[in-house]
Amino acid sequence: MEFHAPSHHGQTEESNSIRWRSGRCRRGSSRPDRCRVRQHHGLLTSVHFRGHCRLHHHETIEFHNESRNDHGPCACRWSTGGPIPTGFQATSFTAMSLDAWWMLGTARCLTGSGTCGAILRTTDGGSVFAGIPSPPVSASDVSQLRFASPLDGYAFGPELWQTADGGATWANVPIPGQVTELEAADGEAYALVTAAGSANSTSNELLTAPVGSRQWWQVPTPTPLGHGSQFAVSGPNLYVLGGNGDLVLLYSTDQGAQFSQRFDPCTAGLGGSVTVAADGTSTLWAACPTGMMAEAMLSTNGGVTWRVATATGAFPNSLKLAAASSSVALASPAPETLSGALVRTTNGGSTYAVVLSGSSPSTVSWVGFSDPSRAYALLAGSLFESSDGGATWRSVALKN
Repeated sequence: MEFHAPSHHGQTEESNSIRWRSGRCRRGSSRPDRCRVRQHHGLLTSVHFRGHCRLHHHETIEFHNESRNDHGPCACRWSTGGPIPTGFQATSFTAMSLDAWWMLGTARCLTGSGTCGAILRTTDGGSVFAGIPSPPVSASDVSQLRFASPLDGYAFGPELWQTADGGATWANVPIPGQVTELEAADGEAYALVTAAGSANSTSNELLTAPVGSRQWWQVPTPTPLGHGSQFAVSGPNLYVLGGNGDLVLLYSTDQGAQFSQRFDPCTAGLGGSVTVAADGTSTLWAACPTGMMAEAMLSTNGGVTWRVATATGAFPNSLKLAAASSSVALASPAPETLSGALVRTTNGGSTYAVVLSGSSPSTVSWVGFSDPSRAYALLAGSLFESSDGGATWRSVALKN
């Protein structure tokens, strides 16, 4: 199957390139023309789209050889998508609302033998799924998926591919390195890039682009980013672990235009990850390897101070956390004193209880909250959903 990117009438090749600038467009910029280009030059956004073809439940978007700059009603039509690929196993999950979800995974190839990359989408909260095109590369070239609007999505890890038409077509973005992490919030996308061929690079870069644009810009940070760097976003707030054993947590309230330095709670040189609570407060949780094991750490003031949130027993070194608030969080694998795939605390880490069992603790590949009540987890390639803050779970069946 051939995949064709939408036509880019009126654009130059430069509009699809990576721009390595240290400056960023802000109000009062001396180059307002450049700011307008960054904000409006490029892909059709969901706001533009909704002005002409409203998005309803059970409907999906396909573009057919139309200019992305043609915002008229003939630029789109509705489709129910394709069948669910045989043997689909999810590896990544992303949601725009309680109804609109996407999953990236692997499935049996349509021709020949072996497995290929595949994407499923639902527009009714998981009652019905449909297959949509995935980037035309092997499953090992993109391992994660994020959608920032009903139209704008990113498939990455290690390559970077973007869609501007809800996944009908995908275009490769020539990032000079490997994308290890990507998130979007408040109309801005962020990507952490490490040098090509080096998963443990001591020189990483944080890039940013307006959602829908393929012009990525380097975010200047007060300290270099290196091995073990990681980030989390919540609205305009950006939290970046510097890595390289510097024990620095960088904090920005304006999408990376300026940073202040706070405290990294993890052990120098061992890495770690930080996650923002889904309730929109300044609560942060951090998973911190300690060598053979790991600790959960909690901050209620945006990383100024931290405390240990591991009282039930030490966690395995591969600890993943997802937080609803300063009280409620999910952790996987379970601490050594418990047996289960996923555990939950309701008292800020004083105690944990098993909420999702599994044949092996390592089978939970991802867990996250979309709001303080709604949580999702990928367990052994299958999707589970909770509507009560992670207390109880249901398996989501994949039906056309």
